[in-house]
Amino acid sequence: WTVVAVFSFISCSSPKAFRPWDPGYAVVSKIDSICNLQMENGHFPGIGVAVASGNRHIWTKGYGYANLEQKNAIDPQDHLFRIGSISKSVTAAALAREYEKGRINLDIPISTYYPDCPADKGNLTLRQTAGHLAGIRHYRGLEFLSNIHYTNVTEPLEVFIHDTLLYEPGEKFSYSTYGWTLVSAVMEKAIDVPFVDIVAQEVSEPLYLADLKPDQKDSTAYHRVTFYEYQDSMHQVSPVVDISNKWAGGGYLCSPEDLARFGYALAEPGYLKKSTIDLFTTSQTTNDGKPTSNGIGFFNGTDDDGRKWFGHSGGSGGGTSMLMVFPEQVLVVVTLINLSGADTDDLAMRIAEVILSGKSKR
Repeated sequence: WTVVAVFSFISCSSPKAFRPWDPGYAVVSKIDSICNLQMENGHFPGIGVAVASGNRHIWTKGYGYANLEQKNAIDPQDHLFRIGSISKSVTAAALAREYEKGRINLDIPISTYYPDCPADKGNLTLRQTAGHLAGIRHYRGLEFLSNIHYTNVTEPLEVFIHDTLLYEPGEKFSYSTYGWTLVSAVMEKAIDVPFVDIVAQEVSEPLYLADLKPDQKDSTAYHRVTFYEYQDSMHQVSPVVDISNKWAGGGYLCSPEDLARFGYALAEPGYLKKSTIDLFTTSQTTNDGKPTSNGIGFFNGTDDDGRKWFGHSGGSGGGTSMLMVFPEQVLVVVTLINLSGADTDDLAMRIAEVILSGKSKR
């Protein structure tokens, strides 16, 4: 496999500039060993890794290929991967900004903003819906491979919005990407701005994330990796899909570098207030008080050494992704892979442990 190491340089004109970071030979060698072994065991075409650390330092590295046929090496600063359900975290950040501005209330009926919502969904709240507690269903059949193009986030609601709720709101946790399609529609109606423009205005632009964008399948301007599946002992290009049915829950592209910069904005107060970060990343509970390990757009947990983290994984056609944020250590780890259903074996967590172990010894 071709291994390409790249250190990030953001324009000096940007007040959000990150500085290149060298974690040290020993740490990088361990990460190389972990990634190369995972590449071999998992039959990955390529991996893009990005790590953002305290004082706005960033390190990136690419392993393998963006395109196997042309042998184009992964460029973690430039290549766009499908980030899958990490899109929920991106949408949550935009929602959090609107919440801080007082333009959206998380706890009033969504019918306040979306009066045409079916009656049995009208009393749901954004907090419930974004926390997978509303009872909205997930994909069925071949819906994950949809090729229907939608021009706004309201049209795809017809796929599921009239289906009966799976349970009484708050009764249990049931993961639903469609729930986030509903969240995006409510955001759009509450603010009267197209959803993708809300994300651009509240996430991409203030954080200078030029590589964070919705996946438009007909765009020739995007520098995307090639998306693969591994079947019958060989790599095959993934089926073409149209992700316009789920921008908010699984439809965004990003480079490893920019996704790490996004995570860094959530590691400390500034972009958002500390109280808002805590609100969105702290576990919600079911009606009987059981924690769900999910807040609003973010899962959370602790590693083997008790360090707290929050973030999200993602799975999409030709993409497997992970974003982990360790707020107390101000550390962000991103792994993006251009393969469907890649078995990562907690790759991002293992990279974080190597870095945190190396820091503790210095």
